[in-house]
This record gives sequence, structure tokens and C-alpha cells, in this order.
Amino acid sequence: MKTVDKICNTDVIIEAPPAKAYTLRALIISSLAEGKSIIQNPLFGQDQLNVIECLKRLGVKIEHDNNKIVVYGTDGKYSPVSEELNVGESGVGMNFLTSAACLSCKPVIITGAERITERPISEVVNGMRQLGCKIEYLEQEGFPPIKVYGGGIKGGDAQIKGQKTSQYFSSITTSSPYADNKVTLTCIDTMTERPYFDISLQMMAEFGVKAVNNNYKQIIIPNDEKYTAREIKIEGDYSSASFFFLAAAICKTKVTVKGLNPNTKQGDKGFLTLIEKMGCKVSEADDRICVEGSNMHAIEQDMSNLPDLVPPLAIAAAFAEGTSKLTNIGHLRHKECDRLAVMASQLKKMGVSAKCDENSLIIEGSKQIHGANIDPHNDHRIAMSFAIAGLVTGNQYIENEMCVAKSFPDFWEKFEVFSK
Repeated sequence: MKTVDKICNTDVIIEAPPAKAYTLRALIISSLAEGKSIIQNPLFGQDQLNVIECLKRLGVKIEHDNNKIVVYGTDGKYSPVSEELNVGESGVGMNFLTSAACLSCKPVIITGAERITERPISEVVNGMRQLGCKIEYLEQEGFPPIKVYGGGIKGGDAQIKGQKTSQYFSSITTSSPYADNKVTLTCIDTMTERPYFDISLQMMAEFGVKAVNNNYKQIIIPNDEKYTAREIKIEGDYSSASFFFLAAAICKTKVTVKGLNPNTKQGDKGFLTLIEKMGCKVSEADDRICVEGSNMHAIEQDMSNLPDLVPPLAIAAAFAEGTSKLTNIGHLRHKECDRLAVMASQLKKMGVSAKCDENSLIIEGSKQIHGANIDPHNDHRIAMSFAIAGLVTGNQYIENEMCVAKSFPDFWEKFEVFSK
């Protein structure tokens, strides 16, 4: 259990960690490319380590030290050295590898931690089956573990839903350049989390394949372009930086984060716009972004494309004046935990009136917030959000604090900057 005391340092400068989304996509795409790729400044979170191990089991040669990962691509043909891939708690790993493993020369089983077996995989499986792949559920229909028979991807047309997450589209799209025929992927509802799909398309283009995105409704992936190995540097992560910006906002202090790309595709840069709208001052200079906190007022916001910002924005709302409403976030019930229910229950422990329905989170700001014993339900973003809240209240206790390793393994070391 981690104890969080009130903030001491009111003018913080800190380096952003590497971007989780970019690192994971670079790993999958470079494993399919032809030649040796070098990934500079990668994130070594638990998700990345699990995906690296799974790729090794698929026969990919990977070397890494503290600052880089070297991936020897397979030119779209995996030769597994193990029949089981364990993604741990990585939803991205499960989704992306379900499609990628179809390019294996023999069957593999993909499984993971208990929570992964509760997260739906049916849209990816349905999509890949439409493209000529054989995939079998081993326990519960629609959920991992699954058996992917490999043998390649025939291609053609597929129609799937994107309401729960764009990861399904990212998964199928990144593997489709190696299909026997061109792939046309259609979204039959409304795709959420679109900025993450933008990142997937950007990374594909970086490695030499340009897919056509027709307004997130129809994706066309050519099969006459393949990935070419390259050297790439991972930019800073706005999702992780949001926790430090949150500290400035609710503590009414000044925080500067270095190492961020001002022209990023990351949708989570939007956190700056949201807290500015609530009353904070935001300034940018080169790769540095500075946030200065002030009195904040409530916000009503559609968060369908910014799911990872819901926990920190909910904390900001708790310290703001008025009642905030975060909407179109029903898909967050299928993340590491039911994020809506858990955020509401843990805010109540701190004396905040918070409630959720199937699709939204409603938070009434309070001036009587106190520290509490917080159970993040093994969710890294919830743990980090409530740690920041503790900088205001003191006497905050975070159970299972090392769940942050999923996306930000050195969070607690960097967090110490607030107490110096």
C-alpha cells in the first residue's frame, strides 16, 4: 500500500514517459516487417514486456536494453516456438495478436490474466473469420482464451462494430497488408477511441503501408505494400503526462512536462484543452507544456474518443465548482475494470458525490474532500489518478500500487518530485 501526503513542491519540471500506444504498435508492425527495426525510447511497461514475450514465442527475434528494442522482422510469416501466448492483462496485446497470429505457420493459443478472459474479443474474431481465418473459442463464446489456427489471411471484405473500442479496427488493419487479397473493413456502427486508430494508421505509414480511412466507416488496406524495417523514436505519452497536469490543476500549482510532441496524433493531448476550459492556464514552448492551476468550474464533455482521460478528468471534476458530467463512456465498463463504477465508488470514499449510469459519470465538486483507502481494482489509470488527488488531501492510501506498471512502471519514482 502506498501512502500519499500533501504536495510540497509547487513548481515541478518532469520528463514525459514514452508513449504506450506507439510502443505497442511499433512492436507488432516491426515484427511483421522485412528487416531489422530499431525502436528508440520505448516504454517498458508490463503490457510491452508481455507483448515482447508473445512475439518471441511467435518466433520473432527481439533484443532490448534500457533505451531501445531491436526487432528482426519476419516479413509477415511467424514461425512459433511455443503453442501458447500469454498477454497478461494487455487488452491491446490480445486484440492485436489475435489478427497477427493468423499469419503464423501453425496454430497457437492466446490467453491471459483473469480480467482478459472477461474482455470481449468477438469483433476481431468475427472480422478475421470473414477474411478467411479459422479461430476457435476455447471456453466462453466471444471471450479469450482462443485458438488461432494460422495459415494466412485470405482477405476480402469484413464488417464489424467499433462502439466498444477502435482496437478491433487497429488489430485487423495492421495485419491486413499481408492478406492474399486487398482488405476492405467496414464499421457498421460508430467507432469510438478514434485517435488511437489514427495512431495505428500513422505507424503503418511510418513503416511503409498507407491504408485509406473513409471517415472511420470504411478502411481499405492494400496488399501490394508491405512493411519495411526502420529506426523510429517513440514520442512522449500525453496519457501519462495528464496525471502531472492534473496535479497542477487541483493543487493550484505549476507543472511543466518535457518531451511531448506538439503536433502529436495522440488524442489525449485533449486533456489540456479540457482543464483549460475548466479554468487552468496552459502554455506550450517547443517540447514543453506548462500548466498552472487555478479555481476550476465544472464541465460537461463527451469522452467517447478520450477514454483514458476519464479517470484524471473525474478527479479534476471532484475539485471543481459545480456538477460535471462525462458522457458516452459506456465502453469503459470493459477496460481493466468497470471504470465507471470504480471511479464513482472510490470518489465516494473521499466524500465526493459521484454516480454513474450505463453511459456516463456524474460528479459533484466538493470543498470537503478527504483522504481515503483507495482500491483501484488493479487499474493503473485509477491508481495514478487517486494518487494525484492525495496531493491535495494527504492521508491517501493506494492499495495494490504496483498496478501502475502496466503503463507507467516508474510512476512512483517520478511521483516523488512532488515531495521534494
